[in-house]
Amino acid sequence: MLDKDFAMTRRTLLGATAAAGMAAAGPALGAIAERPSRVRHYVLATHDMNFVCDQIYEVLGLPATPKKEGPGVTEKYGFYSTMMRVGTTMIEVVQPVNADHHLNKWFDERGGDGGYMVVMQTYDADALKARAAAENLKLTRDMPFMGQHMIQFDYKHFGTHFELYKYTPEDNWWGNPLTGPYSDARVVSDVIGCEVAVENPEAIAAQAARLFLGRQEGTKVHFTDRTVSFVESKGQWRGLTALDLKAREPARVGDWARIGGVKFRLV
Repeated sequence: MLDKDFAMTRRTLLGATAAAGMAAAGPALGAIAERPSRVRHYVLATHDMNFVCDQIYEVLGLPATPKKEGPGVTEKYGFYSTMMRVGTTMIEVVQPVNADHHLNKWFDERGGDGGYMVVMQTYDADALKARAAAENLKLTRDMPFMGQHMIQFDYKHFGTHFELYKYTPEDNWWGNPLTGPYSDARVVSDVIGCEVAVENPEAIAAQAARLFLGRQEGTKVHFTDRTVSFVESKGQWRGLTALDLKAREPARVGDWARIGGVKFRLV
């Protein structure tokens, strides 16, 4: 069932989003430290893309991304897609074209719309795959996709899909944030973190830090300028459950809205 819970509320957030930081692990003598992976965009999956996009635009004060005429570039892969930029972060909303698309199986597992994926940038795909092999992790994707090298990990293990790309060029990643037809949001300046619900958050946080070269702080992992917080699912929804967005005005801190099964929290 489509989640149309769109109620805004005020609340006091417990704690604060930790400052982002660089990976703490030091390289061997004479070696060059590999750059940590960076969170570049988040994907929400829904039965009604236009409805969810309109909610996001309204809540964030974000002008709608202009629509191109004709079929979208992802439709040949079986899904519709809308990209929007929030500061230096992309948010993508996807909807399956046909009933037999694998997104519909994911909807059935989850029980409706929700956060589908955390997309990251890796600067060394071979080193990432070597670390994955050392962790005995099976890759669900390792392939070229629309001109980029895509590596994907099993969402049943990590709670959500973690998908990494070796982008070329590296400074204009998925969605063309530097050259795309985007405008700035009036209410928030950027997405600074997310929450992923999983059964064993401490163990998954430690593994994500090793695998993606982040800095672990309890069940949080800092990746340069963004944080992934792993929390206990407690038998409820697993996966990408919340986004933390930097409010432009202090008075808006604590506001939130649930859109497409994801909590948009102003911090």
